[in-house]
Amino acid sequence: MEFEGTFNVKASRDKVWKLALDPNEISKCMPDLQKLDVKSPDDFTAVMKAGVSFIRGDFTFHFTVVEKNEMSHAKLNGHGTGIGSTVDIEMWMDLSDATDGGTSMKWKADAKIGGRIASVGQRLIASQAQKIIKQLFDCLQARLESA
Repeated sequence: MEFEGTFNVKASRDKVWKLALDPNEISKCMPDLQKLDVKSPDDFTAVMKAGVSFIRGDFTFHFTVVEKNEMSHAKLNGHGTGIGSTVDIEMWMDLSDATDGGTSMKWKADAKIGGRIASVGQRLIASQAQKIIKQLFDCLQARLESA
């Protein structure tokens, strides 16, 4: 499943970069985060409550930053397991200056889902994922534009 979009915010590219690539900061916007273990800024594990329909429980995700071009591009890979399911995800973000003086982030995520969660159907999974993505970006916008 692929998800993509553009996120515009009235904040400097430096501020967006620092928040988006700092696991301790971005985790404050992760819905239902239970635990965060940061080995380095490029290697961290997050435990989150997740689920679709009647299949719910904890998911452990290990994230690694695999590409980073300072202030403009980053790519993360993640592998998650839990509740009899797996999720492999690749995420990209590209930052550029927005016309209003803020920052524009183009992002894309490609997720491969297996196990029990995959059995409930792509439409339900996509709907739940869109809800989580909206919560994440609403929180990011609030944090970035508040100072």
